[in-house]
Parts: sequence; structure tokens; C-alpha cells
Amino acid sequence: MNGEPSLIDTNVLVHAYSVIDQRKHEQASSWLTRIWEGERAATTLQNLSEFFFVVTRKVVKPLALDQAEAVVSGILTGSQWHVLDRNADTLLKAIELVTLHRASIWDALIAACMLEHGVSTIVTENERDFRRIPGLTVINPFKPSSKR
Repeated sequence: MNGEPSLIDTNVLVHAYSVIDQRKHEQASSWLTRIWEGERAATTLQNLSEFFFVVTRKVVKPLALDQAEAVVSGILTGSQWHVLDRNADTLLKAIELVTLHRASIWDALIAACMLEHGVSTIVTENERDFRRIPGLTVINPFKPSSKR
């Protein structure tokens, strides 16, 4: 990493805290362990909201609400995490990304927030959608070539 934090996308957070797929769980957990041990990372309030919803309602073995809240609180207060938020200009940039690059509004909001905050690398399983957006580098932690 070049000193700039990579953004950890929702799917990586979900796989780290839910065992949907054992291999992905181990790989995502490895990424998160490095962050909890001090490597810098970023995420957005949108990612944390999506994470909380998915791990408490959408997975086969949901986390208890207090467990999911503890993860979110840890990220919000952890010195190694930079939590990004959006504003009205971010929404307008996201709409532009939707128009120009056929991105979904939800992915475009994350991408616009990243670009606005100078974060250019996203760690995500969702390569196809984020690769559409100029200025972003996509790392899929679940591909063998993405091991660090």
C-alpha cells in the first residue's frame, strides 16, 4: 500500500464476520486482522449501514444486534479506520457516475465518496461494477492473485 488507505467494501466486512463461505471468510478475516492490528483502512457510513443490515438480517446465521453494533462501533472509533461520509456534492457526483458509466447509484455513491476523499483503491468482490469507474483501483481479496 502506498500510505493511502484502501476502502473496505461491504462484502468484505460481511464475509469477515459471517461464515457464508469458509474460504472467503478466512480471506476477509485476514484482511480485517491486519487492519485491527494497525494497518490503515477506510470505509463509508453507507458500507457500515449495509454491513449492519446484512449481518443481522440477510445471512443464514445472523449476528446478534449487539455483536453487529460492536463491530460498527469499533470501526467508527478505531484509529486505524477512516470513515467517509457523503454530502450533497457527493450525490451529484454519484449521479454523474451513474449517467456516464452505468454504475448503480449505491456503488456510485461509494465511488464518489472515495474520490472526494482521495481514496482510490477499493477492496471488494464487486470488481465488475467498480472497474467501470475511472480513477478507482479494484482489489478482489477472494482471487488467488490478491493475497498480500
